[in-house]
Amino acid sequence: MKTITFKLLLMAIAVTMMACGGQQNRNTDNNDSTAMQSDTAGTTAVMTDDNVTGSNNDEDFIKEAASGGMMEVELGRYAQQNAQNPRVRNFGAMMVRDHSKANEELKAILTQKNLNAPATMEEKHNNMMNDIQKKTGADFDKEYMGEMVDDHEKDVDKFKRYAENGNDPELKSFAAKTLPVLLMHQDSAKKIRDAIK
Repeated sequence: MKTITFKLLLMAIAVTMMACGGQQNRNTDNNDSTAMQSDTAGTTAVMTDDNVTGSNNDEDFIKEAASGGMMEVELGRYAQQNAQNPRVRNFGAMMVRDHSKANEELKAILTQKNLNAPATMEEKHNNMMNDIQKKTGADFDKEYMGEMVDDHEKDVDKFKRYAENGNDPELKSFAAKTLPVLLMHQDSAKKIRDAIK
């Protein structure tokens, strides 16, 4: 099922990009190009390395934003129940509130585009969540806040790059709108992490 959803997502992105006029900079070396058949139109959409790989790719951004958002919500819920420090519990509540909202906004954008949001976390996010949940008490608090600093640094970078250089206007707007929230999370996480060391 994941493979079918993934292929449909790729196909929809390819068709959308073709409908919008294609890419601005075409790479003449298409050795690693992937061709996908569109059953509804009977045409072939070719996705080149320029729009399949790289940090600004729509598909990569969607997967990262959705998976990371799911992880933030799940870990936030866990922190609310299991953190020892009240500041860590409050941070967890903020993660649940803000990332649930962002997840719903992303899902609404994808629904408008007739795309499905990923239903499960990527393996790396699932592994991170499982590792953090093995800790208890003050060890959990320190591990969770340390990971929140690291994770939000990566998120800020991804969202900033996509907001500046992404392909899809609605996703670019979503990234730009979400970026200040991620920066605030990053700042809060650093302060709490440093306070509980």
